[in-house]
Amino acid sequence: MERIKMHPMRATVDEKYVGFRPNSGSIKPVHISSGAFRAILGETFSAEGIKRLSYVSNAKGEPPKWRDKKSTREFMDEHDALDSEFLDEHFEAFRGVLQKLVSVDNGVYGIDDGMLSYTAGSSAFVVAKGMLEDAGDFIGAVIKTYCPELGDYISDILKQEGDPISLVFEPVIKIGERKQYNQIPLDEIEAFVMMNLQVKAYLDSLKKAGLCIKSNLEVHPNRLTQLRLFNLFCIFFVVRYLSVLESFYCGDMKRPILLDFSGDNKSSVARTSVLSYSQLHKSISRFYAWGFAQQLKEQWSKDDLLASVVPIYEDKLDKNGNQVEPKNKEGLANMWQIAKDDASNASDEDAYIIFGTAIYDMIALEATSHPVNYLRKLGMEIGLLYPPTNFHIDKRFALSEDMIEMILRCCVLPNETLTAVELRSRLWDRFGIVVGGGENDISRLSEMGSIVYADSDALQKNFLSFADILQNMGFAEQLPDGILRICFGGTTV
Repeated sequence: MERIKMHPMRATVDEKYVGFRPNSGSIKPVHISSGAFRAILGETFSAEGIKRLSYVSNAKGEPPKWRDKKSTREFMDEHDALDSEFLDEHFEAFRGVLQKLVSVDNGVYGIDDGMLSYTAGSSAFVVAKGMLEDAGDFIGAVIKTYCPELGDYISDILKQEGDPISLVFEPVIKIGERKQYNQIPLDEIEAFVMMNLQVKAYLDSLKKAGLCIKSNLEVHPNRLTQLRLFNLFCIFFVVRYLSVLESFYCGDMKRPILLDFSGDNKSSVARTSVLSYSQLHKSISRFYAWGFAQQLKEQWSKDDLLASVVPIYEDKLDKNGNQVEPKNKEGLANMWQIAKDDASNASDEDAYIIFGTAIYDMIALEATSHPVNYLRKLGMEIGLLYPPTNFHIDKRFALSEDMIEMILRCCVLPNETLTAVELRSRLWDRFGIVVGGGENDISRLSEMGSIVYADSDALQKNFLSFADILQNMGFAEQLPDGILRICFGGTTV
């Protein structure tokens, strides 16, 4: 049989079952926003003026080599976009400030469109598809299709140009051309074709949360803050999507997200939150094992796999045209042999899962990154996971203030008052979040399939700490009758 190549198999699983490639540890929030804005707008802008004015140097401090050989000053003069009294030294210093302004997440790598992910204030900063933006394209397409009200609202915001970022670039913001952009076809992803109960539940939660946050954004005075909250919304639902893929395809339950507000990394709630995070890892691993099993099943029999040589990640040939063997050759060989031994006496179906699991583990050893790294990076970037460094392996779900605000705006409508019970119910239905204090919390956490260190008393204290944080942030008020009233910025909503 032909030697199994893991990289093409991985790409096929992502394309067929996921819809994007969660395979980079360099993903940043701006990559999600750029893709989502592009999908929602349905168009891109070449941003020639913005690009020319704001790109000063790369990460090594090297200036760009412009294709037309003109200096930036000449380019600006040609388009009558620069005051003649603007001194050259002041002009260059100003350009450095602009580069930092539109590259807050360090998403601008060069002058080619594929290397530009701008911090956007309007549609003028939404350029052609760049690196690592496919998850943004995906979630933007999902929002545009299944929560069009939110998509239309964000599109309207982006089409306005009165925000501070756009105003700074006003002299050059029109230099460039617009092109139509077609969103990714969701009907080519298996989950959106079969549309089972689990997929419908995910989309329903996104729509409910999306309509709620739209109502709150409509009364928010700052458009840039609205776009930032929307991006947090997009990223959370990308993370949530990855966490429920197993339930889409393998029929398993959704995994709860236990938020830790104990303030103590050794508390029972913190330790249980670590376990809830690790369960998401395992769920993603099981999904990919299943996906690889489907690909193996389409091409080879069990006997073929038992007789196969060790798979390679991708074709790499030396100067003589011979296959370059991986550096981890011995480790990969041992993993594949163990899979063969385990599969030899298993049923055909179980054998494929065993080999699929081996492929997943071998890719994790051989590739530069994998979905768990991707999820962890996004979670740290948006303030969903703590500690926010790669030096700590045991992460737990602990929210930043920005994330708390976004989640509340997805649960509480303007001029609405919720009880603690109602808030807990919406957190669970829309995000799969457990905070504590509810009757079903222990059972939901127990269904993770691992030890639950936190008892009902500890979870109740966790919710009370959460309520205290909301009050300290000015988002809630505890009334004498026990109702927790949610407020934003001093205005009851």
